[in-house]
Amino acid sequence: MRIRRLHQRARPFRYAAFWLMGGVCLLLWDQHRSVSQVLFGAVFCLLWPLLADALLRRPPAGLPAERYSMLAYAAECALAAAVFAWVSLPPLASLAALVCLLCGASALAGRRLLFPSAAVLLLGAGCGAHLSPALTVTSTPAADALAMLLILAFGLALAQVSFRQAQRLDAHRLVLTARSADLEQTNHRLQRYLPPSLRRRIAQAPDDVARSERCWLTVAFVDLVGFTELSARLDAEALTGMLDDYLSAVIAAAEHRGGEVSKLLGDGVMVVFGVPAGRERRQQVLGAVEFTHELPALLARLGVQWRARGELVQLRTRAGVASGFCTLGDRGGAERLDFTLIGPPVNLASRLQAHAHVDGVLLDAATAALAEPCYRLTAPRTLNVKGIGPVVAYGLVDRPASSVKVPAPLAPSTPRDD
Repeated sequence: MRIRRLHQRARPFRYAAFWLMGGVCLLLWDQHRSVSQVLFGAVFCLLWPLLADALLRRPPAGLPAERYSMLAYAAECALAAAVFAWVSLPPLASLAALVCLLCGASALAGRRLLFPSAAVLLLGAGCGAHLSPALTVTSTPAADALAMLLILAFGLALAQVSFRQAQRLDAHRLVLTARSADLEQTNHRLQRYLPPSLRRRIAQAPDDVARSERCWLTVAFVDLVGFTELSARLDAEALTGMLDDYLSAVIAAAEHRGGEVSKLLGDGVMVVFGVPAGRERRQQVLGAVEFTHELPALLARLGVQWRARGELVQLRTRAGVASGFCTLGDRGGAERLDFTLIGPPVNLASRLQAHAHVDGVLLDAATAALAEPCYRLTAPRTLNVKGIGPVVAYGLVDRPASSVKVPAPLAPSTPRDD
């Protein structure tokens, strides 16, 4: 734990302890100690808190304040022990000084300061006793009473400070707990706005910006047919409920086939297959084609549910699927980011969707080549796609009866020597 404001926290304890110890020294007058011992001990206890304030107010340049404060407290323990041993304090007064210094070290910085302070205390006491002109253990009742008072007052003050600190920490804990609960709710709601792959990326590296990566993806665009006329005919509440039902079903169907909804575009949906990377190309293409092939049946089931509620609506879709290399990553600035993908398949899938028939699906040539063994496709036709030019597209007819399982991934071909 980082030590903060060490000098300020020790200041009131230093004044009280040293001034009471100065009183103990004065009460030892005529107890087989020289006048110089008694006066030196009393003057030291009186002036040391003032001198410590001046020395500890500003640490030397180049020395961290935390380290300087700990070194200064250890030096204070050594100096105080040497002076008190030189004065030849009686046992009870020596015990009071020892308790105050060691308890103060433990309260300020724990074991980091306690053990060094205990070591220098022993060293200082040995040096002071060796240099003392007169060693004696005699005392007076008044000095012993004042020493007892010092231990009691120091212990009570330390306990009071600890209790107040515990109260502040508990209040802070309650505030942090409430704030953590709010952040958890906010995080849970924000996650619903993000695709699953982005949630995993953020969980693994919360502070990192998702770098652009190039990968082979299959993109499917799905759009509702006649949604504009439907929105003009229905009230907002009924339209919103049906749109939510439709989007929930589409999201579940996409995830079931190994895709994820990257964008919700009003009544349109962009679904990406191949994120995260690692799936074989044919598998992700078949997942996308299977997803779009199931859409008419999915909307038929939704129509049954809506008719049961008295809403006579039957939605129809059209879809476009394209495959190829895309660039995936964060886009935007410091204040706003969007995790998105760009590349020819994105634009091509959107344009193919616009050319598809009602309840129909159009595939680009790359997607058709991988899907053809498992699906019956229409003859290729050339479309003049806006912004792209002539494009060969294939319509999706049906899945042949003999094609029950998705084929295993194709083994990589090995080059032959001619």
